[in-house]
Amino acid sequence: MGRWSRLLAEQFVAALDLPEAGRFLDAGCGTGALATALNARHPGCDILGIDPSADYIAAARRALPLARFASGDIHGLDLPDASQDAAMALLVLEFVASPAEALAEMARVTRPGGLVATAMWDFFGGFPFLRLFADTAAAILPEAASWRDRHWVRPLGSPGRLAGLFAAAGLVEIAESDLHIRQNFENFADWYTPWLSGQGFVGAFLVSLPAAARGRLEAALRLAWGPEDGPRSFVATARLCQGRLPASL
Repeated sequence: MGRWSRLLAEQFVAALDLPEAGRFLDAGCGTGALATALNARHPGCDILGIDPSADYIAAARRALPLARFASGDIHGLDLPDASQDAAMALLVLEFVASPAEALAEMARVTRPGGLVATAMWDFFGGFPFLRLFADTAAAILPEAASWRDRHWVRPLGSPGRLAGLFAAAGLVEIAESDLHIRQNFENFADWYTPWLSGQGFVGAFLVSLPAAARGRLEAALRLAWGPEDGPRSFVATARLCQGRLPASL
């Protein structure tokens, strides 16, 4: 999924009204895609990336040695109140235990008037490269139907859902918008093979299948890919939401 998040991070940062320099929190930083984009566009900023995965933190440090990265939980950030000029989470809130608690923590550590922003894929209507996998799997494997429903019924990237969370967290000047990116794949193997390493929630599901079921699914996916192997190009849509802490009176 890194090929998608790196492209999305650039558009995400470009769409935000951030100060040229400031203290920026990358909550759920993963391997550093957002931190890298922030550093490229705002080289004077002070970036702090937080993630629960030690492996991701190590990768982020290699990608951006000048930024600060630390292990931590987005539900309970070890930061003082109002200590950040902006708090951002890219492709994170869909996968945490409580998106509302995570967003409330991001708001807590942001200064009055500061920016809080996030983006999530619109899994339901705007992510055909994954819908191809999920819908095909659900059509032939009973266990895949329930797996698909967990991720595709009311996803946070659907219009209006993130804005509702922002309003509940007390943020103001809330705005949603779409970000679109295009990704090219050389052939079926370029699209399918990375999931065999278990990456992401799709890869984790795929490798959990018994060998026979995985073989059936691969055969069905090849049919869904089309009559001839070869390049495919997919557009993905992410829903961006941003808001501000109320300014001090």
